[in-house]
Amino acid sequence: MKKSQLSSIIQAAVLAFILMFVFQHFFGKRTERRKEPVKREVGVSIPLSSAGEGRVVEVDTPLYRAKFSTVNGKLISFYVKKYGAELVSGELLKRGISPFMTVSENRTLSEELSAVSMEPSSYSLRVEGSERKLIFRGKLKDGEVFVKEFTFFPRSYRIALSQRLDGKRLSVAIPDIRVNEAHTSRMGHIGPVVEVKGGKVERLEREEAKAVSIPDSRWAGQEDKYFIVAVKDSSFRTQVLPLGNATVILASLNNCTLYAGPKEISRLSRIGMEKAIDFGVFSILAKPFLKFFLFIHGFVPNYGLVIILLTILIKILLHPLTHKSFESMKKMQKLAPKLEELKKRYKDDPKRLNEEMMRLYRKEGVNPMGGCLPMLLQIPVFFALYEIFLNAVELKGSPFLWISDLSQADPTYILPVLMGASMILQQKLTPSTNPQQEKIFIVMAVVFTFMFATFPAGLVLYWFTNNLITALQNFIINRMIVRKG
Repeated sequence: MKKSQLSSIIQAAVLAFILMFVFQHFFGKRTERRKEPVKREVGVSIPLSSAGEGRVVEVDTPLYRAKFSTVNGKLISFYVKKYGAELVSGELLKRGISPFMTVSENRTLSEELSAVSMEPSSYSLRVEGSERKLIFRGKLKDGEVFVKEFTFFPRSYRIALSQRLDGKRLSVAIPDIRVNEAHTSRMGHIGPVVEVKGGKVERLEREEAKAVSIPDSRWAGQEDKYFIVAVKDSSFRTQVLPLGNATVILASLNNCTLYAGPKEISRLSRIGMEKAIDFGVFSILAKPFLKFFLFIHGFVPNYGLVIILLTILIKILLHPLTHKSFESMKKMQKLAPKLEELKKRYKDDPKRLNEEMMRLYRKEGVNPMGGCLPMLLQIPVFFALYEIFLNAVELKGSPFLWISDLSQADPTYILPVLMGASMILQQKLTPSTNPQQEKIFIVMAVVFTFMFATFPAGLVLYWFTNNLITALQNFIINRMIVRKG
C-alpha cells in the first residue's frame, strides 16, 4: 500500500468519526416512531376534575417525598431528594390531572372517580425500616366502595398499587412529567415510552401524539432524559391520549407496580425496566461499561477518579495493540528512504511500484495499516462512554477539581484546552513518515478542542487522560526500541 493511500485512509477514518459524532451530538434524535398502523381509541376520555386537591397526605421515604390528594387518591407532588427534582407537572395539576389518577373507560364512572372524596389510613406516613401501606377508601353515589392501596418501600422508587371497585376494570393515568430547567436537555426524549411484547421500546413524540392503543405492554410511562414515571405488569393495554400540548398514558389494570424516580440502571434492572435508558446504537457497549463504572465507584467515591481509573484499565487492555502499532510506525519511519527510492525508480509504473512496496513490507515485517488499529478501536469505546456521560443520571451533579458537574460542559474551557494540547503532545511522540499527516493531526486537535468544549466534562476528562497515557506509552516504547537498536 502506498504511503499516500495510508494517509488517505487515516484522514477518511478521522473525518468520518468527526462528522458522525457532530451529527449525533447536534442533530441526532433517538425517538422510535411507531411504523405499524395503530388503533384510534374513541371510547376513552380524561375527566378534567374541578374538585380541587382536597386534603393532602404526605409520604416521606429516604429517597423521596410524595404528596397525595384525598380526591381520587392521586399523586400531586413527587420530590426526588438526591437530584432535587419535582416530577409532577404543576401545569397539568391545575387542570385536575396528575399521576396515579384512577379512571375508567365508562365516562360517567370516570367523571365520578375523578371527584370522589376518600379517607386515608393516615395523613402522614414515614417509611424507614420496612414497607408501609397507605389505603384510601371512598364511596360513590350508588354506595359502592372504592379502595386504593399503595405500598411503599424504604430504599426503592418502586410502589405497589392495588385498586378495587366491585370487580370493575380500572385504569391508571400517567400524564407528562415536568422537571425543573436544570434537568432538561435537547438531546433526550421527552414524552410517552412503552416496552411491548418482544422487548421493543417505542418512544412517541409528544407534539405529534395521536390517540393510540398499544396491546401487550410490559411497562409504559412518561420520561425525560433523566427521570421516568411508569406503570409495570406482565401484560396490559396502554392507551396514549393527546391533551393539548401534553399527553396522558392510561394503563388498563387494577394491580400493578409503579415506578417514579431517576433512571438509575441498577434500580431499573431490578424491575425489568433497564431499556428505559436510551443509549442508542452503542447500547451493547454502554450498558456493561456503565455497570462496571458504577462497580468501580463502589470503591472509589469520586467519579472523576473513576473515569481516570477506567481509562487506565482500557489502555492496559489495548496496550499490546498499541505496542505493535508503535513498532510498526517506527519501522515505517525507517523504511521511508527506501520507499522514496522505489517511488523514483517506478514512478512511471504504478502497478510495479505497488508490488515492490508490498514486497518490501513483507520482507521487513511491516503492516502499513498497523498504526490505525488502536485508533479505530477507540471509536466505539469513545461513543459508548459518550452515551454514558450524556445519559447516566448517576453522574448528574458529580464534581471533580474545579468542575462542578461532570455531566455538563466545563464552563471554564480549561479541560478542553488541556485535551487539545494533549493531542498535540501525543502526535509529537508518535512516529510519522508524512509531514502532511502531522499537520492534519494538529489541525484535528484544534477542531476537537472547539468541539469538545460543548461535550460533557466527563467525556473530555476521559479523552484527555487517554491522550496523556498514550503519549507516555509512546515515549517509553520509543526508548525501549532505541535501546534495542
